[in-house]
Amino acid sequence: MALTTAERKSATSVTGARRLPSDKVRPSKHNAITKAASEMFLADGFERVSLDQIAQRAGVSKQTIYSHFSDKEGLFRAICTELTERLTIPLRKSAAEGDLRSTLTRLGEDTLAMMLHPASLDLHRLVMSAAARFPDLGRVAYEAGAMRMIHDLSTLLMQRSQIGDGLAAPLSEDRARILAEQFIGMLRGFHQMRGLLSIEPATAAGRSAYVEACVDLLLRGAGTQHTPA
Repeated sequence: MALTTAERKSATSVTGARRLPSDKVRPSKHNAITKAASEMFLADGFERVSLDQIAQRAGVSKQTIYSHFSDKEGLFRAICTELTERLTIPLRKSAAEGDLRSTLTRLGEDTLAMMLHPASLDLHRLVMSAAARFPDLGRVAYEAGAMRMIHDLSTLLMQRSQIGDGLAAPLSEDRARILAEQFIGMLRGFHQMRGLLSIEPATAAGRSAYVEACVDLLLRGAGTQHTPA
């Protein structure tokens, strides 16, 4: 029997109402899965944790994990990307205003704080433990974290050099990238190693003084163009 227009509209409304809850549940399931997986990967290592165990802890089916992340490697990549995104938000905000020196100082302090954040140290330990056997996971973590930071900083240096903000001459893309890598490397220094080894960190005043020294070295180095041998 054919449905009237009113009946068709009613059926459509019911169907939409039935679909709505599952659509709303997806983010919560996604978060439950990544939270459970992060905790288990950190506690037991990437290799020893199975999708069945993650599904049980997250309160979902293994098929749900497959539908969200394809496989365990995909789940690991999502965790690395999401955590890095969350941790690097302050870095992107720092570069918005101010002259180059003050911007680099804020950026340096935020970057060092991010590197020493417990979640960041946990992510670093997790990636290092899995990267030898799963190189692709290490590459994903590098691209989402260090490589993105270096790209953003080198872009900032090139832009500021074009207007003479703290730099005597415009920087080439290659030169700006080298300076960005050096700056990020200087910031990491032995601070991150001490954090990874659970050694007492430097005081806030000590970290600020260290960042100021790194900024001075960067700006001095930027003023000298080296000719490759």
